[in-house]
Amino acid sequence: MERVNLQDAKQRYAGEWLAFLVTEERPTGELFGQVIAHNPDRRELHRELREKKVRQVYVTFAGPPVKPGYAVIL
Repeated sequence: MERVNLQDAKQRYAGEWLAFLVTEERPTGELFGQVIAHNPDRRELHRELREKKVRQVYVTFAGPPVKPGYAVIL
């Protein structure tokens, strides 16, 4: 698998859920590693990870947390 920067992976798979195996963390906070799986559906991503028996991986969403045109009140 290809070693990538997490930010680059998020740009490549914009709008999808990523399972990212972190192999290096730089003092600047940059994360490098491998994309284990990606899917626009979070449930499908987790199903795939269970099938592959992946235990330790960073799961993140590669997109805006709120769709354009929507608002969130916290």
